[in-house]
Amino acid sequence: MKIGCLPAVIVPWKLKEIMRSEKRFLIDACHVRCGGKLIEREGMPVDSYIELTSELGIRKEKQLPLKDLEERVYQTIQKEVDFLLNKACQA
Repeated sequence: MKIGCLPAVIVPWKLKEIMRSEKRFLIDACHVRCGGKLIEREGMPVDSYIELTSELGIRKEKQLPLKDLEERVYQTIQKEVDFLLNKACQA
């Protein structure tokens, strides 16, 4: 599994590197789905996708998140990464 910034998918050599990755996990912060739209445009499949505001049942706000929210985001992402990695090990 590789971790990279979303805009990297439009850089040709980075796109090739991402495509060679065994697992791709996309995280969008809100319902606008900027990441999902960019990945679709590039025709890249993903193994897992999370849109955080829906997943956590919250609204996007223009303020710094509370520590509790940071922890919930971390736990949500960690759970999905663990699932993907364990699934890959079992295959």
